[in-house]
Amino acid sequence: MSRFIKEKMVERYQTRFRDVQDVAVVSMQGVGVLRLTAFRTALRSRGMRAMVVHNRIGRRALADIGLAGLKDLLRGPTTLIWGGDSVVDLAKILTTEAKTLPQMKIRGGVSAGQVLSDKDIETLSKMPSREQLIGRVVATAMGAAGRVVGQIRSAGKLVSQIREYEKTAPPDPSAAAPAAEAAPAAPAGEVPPAAPAGEAPPAAPAGEAPPAAPQA
Repeated sequence: MSRFIKEKMVERYQTRFRDVQDVAVVSMQGVGVLRLTAFRTALRSRGMRAMVVHNRIGRRALADIGLAGLKDLLRGPTTLIWGGDSVVDLAKILTTEAKTLPQMKIRGGVSAGQVLSDKDIETLSKMPSREQLIGRVVATAMGAAGRVVGQIRSAGKLVSQIREYEKTAPPDPSAAAPAAEAAPAAPAGEVPPAAPAGEAPPAAPAGEAPPAAPQA
């Protein structure tokens, strides 16, 4: 293989896996074409992909993009599987397909820089998927929301009961006090007191004639 072709393969691997964090490594040796095609179709239906890689060139290319943990898994015929929502989804489909595809051998993989063995893949396959976890979280949130709504409705009933009581309750006596108190009226038949004796009426201002006496 020429140096130019090797460089192109390195470039291709790095472009394909640069942003990938979860990768599984399997051997598909001995799998027929029709079954291999069906396997790839099952992967694509779940948003996953498969690629056969050259081990030596793959080690060199993947080590430079954060997937150096795969180097010990790249031996013999190697196929890399990636995609889906999480490494749990990868593990689930691989273990499921392996039950009807005995020629496929799961070697392990890498998830966020952590190297996984074949036993780790099997363990991950038994964990709830991202979709299942989201379902659980939503169910929990809906239960809590239901309790809050129930409390709100109860509070609403209490408010309506208070309003109904305010309409039918007797008036508060203390609220009937007059805003202002008037002076007490004089008793009937009682003459107001006269001015003191010997007290002259006030003099008219200077220059002002006194008022004329009324004519009979």
